[in-house]
Amino acid sequence: MERKTRTIYSTNLRGWSFIYVTPQERYFLHLSEFKSDHMPMVGEGVSFEVAPPRKPGQLPCAVNVVPVEPAVANSGVA
Repeated sequence: MERKTRTIYSTNLRGWSFIYVTPQERYFLHLSEFKSDHMPMVGEGVSFEVAPPRKPGQLPCAVNVVPVEPAVANSGVA
């Protein structure tokens, strides 16, 4: 499965985060898919795989998400 590397642009206390690629390409991240010992933070770079939306009309999901170095997240590598 193809991995993407981008930055978290929004998060909340319910365990939801969102990853921004372009205005048309955004991904939903649930805390259960974040493979780290800390909570995801806004501006943090992540590497992830894409999964279908959980329900029709929702954003596609980011799964198997791991943190990466900021320089890698903003490098434009898709």
